[in-house]
Amino acid sequence: MNKVVYLLIGGLIVLAASCRKDNFIGEELLPEEDFLNSTRVDTFKMITYTDYDDSVVTSQNPFYALGSMTSEFYGKATAGIFAQVVLPANNLFFGDNPHVDSVVLTLDYASYYGDTTATHCVSVYRLTEPMRNNRNYYSNQQFHHLNIPVGKKNEFLAKTRDSVTLADGSIWEPHLRINLFDAFGQNIADLDSTVLENDTTFLQYLQGLYIAADTLTDGYSRGMMYFDMSSVISGVRVYYSNSEADSLSVLFPFAGVKTNYFTNNFPVETPAYQALTNQDTINGDAATYVKGFTGLRTIIKLPTLTDLQDVSINKAELTFTAVYDDGRLFNPPPKLLLIPQDSLGHNTYIVAFYSEEYFSTIIDDNLGQTSIGGTLLKSISPETGRTIYQYKFIITRHVQEILEGSLDNNGFALSVVPGNRIPNAVTLGGVNSLRDTYKPYLTITYTTINK
Repeated sequence: MNKVVYLLIGGLIVLAASCRKDNFIGEELLPEEDFLNSTRVDTFKMITYTDYDDSVVTSQNPFYALGSMTSEFYGKATAGIFAQVVLPANNLFFGDNPHVDSVVLTLDYASYYGDTTATHCVSVYRLTEPMRNNRNYYSNQQFHHLNIPVGKKNEFLAKTRDSVTLADGSIWEPHLRINLFDAFGQNIADLDSTVLENDTTFLQYLQGLYIAADTLTDGYSRGMMYFDMSSVISGVRVYYSNSEADSLSVLFPFAGVKTNYFTNNFPVETPAYQALTNQDTINGDAATYVKGFTGLRTIIKLPTLTDLQDVSINKAELTFTAVYDDGRLFNPPPKLLLIPQDSLGHNTYIVAFYSEEYFSTIIDDNLGQTSIGGTLLKSISPETGRTIYQYKFIITRHVQEILEGSLDNNGFALSVVPGNRIPNAVTLGGVNSLRDTYKPYLTITYTTINK
């Protein structure tokens, strides 16, 4: 037997005319049959299950993730970076008889997520196909690259708070340093002047780099590094000498195209895998999953919503409760994004920007608004005294337009905000949860219109 979620429908109770005459403007113009009916409670079927998330734009991120993480609940996630390095100036000249002493790829730390004691392995590869300007690149976009790395760094800790002292005694802000092979830099120093003339000619030679998080010998890591690729620290620095001087250096900045590439793997033993392979799209599941890095999303269907007829929606609010264990590596996302779906089950739009300011100002009454954001809310259960984590979404306008026939009732998808940057994940109670307190519900306050 299909289980249902109760849709609580609160009507506005109309008092006698003598009680509200002074407060209800235009009341005397309405016929008696147009007044509101009493409160009613109807039952509506709700379906929730887990699916793979859509890709998102990652070529406009403020910071870029690098690393790998694994969880017994949500599987494995990796983040790599495709990036162009460009000339520091046109007509670059290394001088006569340049000799490269060392080459270092430097990345300015922006933040860190996960276990700070986790070790990392990183390899750097040379691209064999170009990256194009004025084009959005998505989280599933790969670029061909050589299989042999031009440099790597094994088994290191991300020291995001420790300054770096260089050989010359200078002290720099915390950053990651990856030694590249000297031959890589020497080949650049030996380039013909026509190749070093401008970025166009240089990018024909060096089309870009792939900075990849390697799997450790004992599996995936438990942390994710974030870098400011636009920093004056980030780039490929070539240390060299020539016939006239020693101890020279030049930085090739990451001022070209950059994008994050995400992969997600869900081993058979994880609840996420079971949810993906055993979807109950008819009745809904007991639990659903949402994971960043375009990993997982929760699908929401309201198949009997249109049973509401001749009503004006005053407020419609969706509530989801998180089943959260503080011991899990992936923290619940601070926000989830509720995205209307099309008839094929895809997002009605491509998420290109995740601006904090944008999502903070979303108002359901904005006509044409295609996304409704929900912030993680914390409260204390009066029965158990435990913390309750919930996400709430106001979908008043959306529901009204469905009932009016101007929108199709294709349901929603819940995704992480910003899913193009954070790996956060959360387990949500489903419609068939064994505990009623975890079940999602939709509360609708409406006015009956008598015709």
